[in-house]
Amino acid sequence: MDTRPDLETGPGAELATLVMLLGRLERLNESLVAEVCAVHGVSPSELRVLGALQHGPSPARPSDIGRRVVQTSGGMTSTLRRLEQMGRIERLDDPDDRRSRRVRVTAEGVRFYDAVLSELLERYALAFSGLDVGAELEGVRRVTGALERSRGVASSREWGIPAPAARAATGDGPRS
Repeated sequence: MDTRPDLETGPGAELATLVMLLGRLERLNESLVAEVCAVHGVSPSELRVLGALQHGPSPARPSDIGRRVVQTSGGMTSTLRRLEQMGRIERLDDPDDRRSRRVRVTAEGVRFYDAVLSELLERYALAFSGLDVGAELEGVRRVTGALERSRGVASSREWGIPAPAARAATGDGPRS
């Protein structure tokens, strides 16, 4: 079998390794998120939508939520329907477009999201113990930013998730 020398050493090998590790990281992360979500009876996509609504602009258009969580419009429609049936979001008339609706998280959605997020953060704290999370976050932001630019999608550079206590202290509590 012929091998590619450019992938055995140097920048080509580093890039190939980065690509493989990113794929592994994605699968490991999704596995952890799916495991915690299953315990709470929610899908990872539903949890991401609740997070986008709680930590981003709310009420929001479904298309804006879909761009933020990288979900198709068809998938977003199904996700929003399930969340609405569970009482975790509500749909409101869009004052700018009578043909459209906006979505916001309910108080129950905030409570539920915070409970699942707390459990996830406990699991991540165990997994990442001994790491400089701030330094790791900057590395992930750089890689994510490069991929976002290459795909022509909105930047997540300024994303951050304050703890529930921090939201309460700043008056940015439940959006219901």
